[in-house]
Amino acid sequence: MPSTTTTTRSNDAPRLLRTLCNHWRHKFEIRRDDDTHAFIPFVDAGQGADFRVHGETLRIVLALDDAGSMTRYQGVIENHLQRFARDETLAFDWQTA
Repeated sequence: MPSTTTTTRSNDAPRLLRTLCNHWRHKFEIRRDDDTHAFIPFVDAGQGADFRVHGETLRIVLALDDAGSMTRYQGVIENHLQRFARDETLAFDWQTA
């Protein structure tokens, strides 16, 4: 399955992940192991975004079968995280895995 990956730096990466999960919990069956890891299944249990906090970074691996959906969900993830980041500007550089 095609996937893309990005890592963004934040002053509070765990808070960003927690806020994103809380925001989407009514739409998706989110798997959240702890404050440093979550999987959001956008399509099904195998297609979605895996989020992992490492210190001040948030690594995102997005895996979807459809290339058009991949681009759309990259934008959705970026827009939501940027909105939740408050006063900081996040940078995203998606790379094909």
